[in-house]
Amino acid sequence: MPSNDALTADEVAGILQVSKNTVYNLVKRDELASYHIGRKMRFTMGDVGNYIARSKRTAPTVGRRSAVKPRRADSSRAVSKPVEVAGSLRPSPAPSGEYVIAGNDVIGDVIANYLGATDSPVNRVYEGSYAALVDLYLGRAHAALVHLYDGATRSYNVEAVSRLMPGLPVKLVRLVGRRQGLIVARGNPKNLRTWEDLLRPGVRLVNRERGCGSRILLDEALSSLGADRSKLAGYDREANSALSMASFVARGAADVGIGAERVFHQVEGVDFLPLQDEWLDIALAKGPAERVAGTVAKLARTRPFREEIATIVGYDVSRMGEVVHER
Repeated sequence: MPSNDALTADEVAGILQVSKNTVYNLVKRDELASYHIGRKMRFTMGDVGNYIARSKRTAPTVGRRSAVKPRRADSSRAVSKPVEVAGSLRPSPAPSGEYVIAGNDVIGDVIANYLGATDSPVNRVYEGSYAALVDLYLGRAHAALVHLYDGATRSYNVEAVSRLMPGLPVKLVRLVGRRQGLIVARGNPKNLRTWEDLLRPGVRLVNRERGCGSRILLDEALSSLGADRSKLAGYDREANSALSMASFVARGAADVGIGAERVFHQVEGVDFLPLQDEWLDIALAKGPAERVAGTVAKLARTRPFREEIATIVGYDVSRMGEVVHER
């Protein structure tokens, strides 16, 4: 058996009896914790065991309508066969006939399930908000889940969509409000309360990957403080998902990470200290896929969909379905 702290994706795939691509998708869906050694993704046996235990007692994260499942990136019928680049999965350009939803949040899985029930072929690509918008711009995706904070305007998503999709027709639809903050060890032994507290000597951070909404929020906060990132212990240590980040904190490998309230309810041994309210929206490309985009926009205004999303801890659906930006 390899070292407890250095399982490869191939070894985890063998333990779980799934494909290597499925292992990467589990990481992107926040279902399996991982970490990096240099550019290589690694896993602990303890985190693999935790995933197995959770999978035995919980339903699939695709949503309660699990009889209809979106096609995954490692499926033989997937819209785009992913390739591994430095430990991540990147889709090739999306062919016609399939609808690709990019972004990490579970709401994307629920939307895919509803679309699947209407016989619309759907594929999910799990990646951070920035990468999701880039894929939308490049035509690799048709919808992108985003929670990108802009420090200059103190607003979410509209500025990012305007910058990353210049001149292209797009509709930005509000999904949910939620809280972002500090994920700390149970009892908050370092007594961390503010962004400034992260700069104290002896505080160890576990960061999120570049392009993740939580990472961008942290960078904006540090910029507003005029902080030197090089002096923030652990700034260059990246976790691939919110679940992985919280797992680092829970087992004492870090003192703090940045994440949404939901991860606090997913991982034992951590507490959550809210710092900021945020909006999670979905950017919908117009054009050839506009019919499906219209279906998604209408779906967000339906009562059954709102009620299903409202059951997710920490999600506020009071403004769901509003068009916050369109051109």
